[in-house]
Amino acid sequence: MVTVQVKLSVEDIIASLSDFEAIEIEKLQDAIVELKDNLDLQAAVDEGLEDVKNGRISTHESVMAEIKSKYNYK
Repeated sequence: MVTVQVKLSVEDIIASLSDFEAIEIEKLQDAIVELKDNLDLQAAVDEGLEDVKNGRISTHESVMAEIKSKYNYK
């Protein structure tokens, strides 16, 4: 027996929902974007916590000095 696995994107699945109206599809797409943003934010927070846990930190003063230098702020 041969099993074929097809991996569909969420966009493909939404596009296949022909019974949905345009506004419903737009709402689904907006919800997906918001979910992805939340997942990206959580990943960034997790990375920051991991940095702190492993001692990869910078002082406020050094970060501000770097920003001021980068943007020629005096």
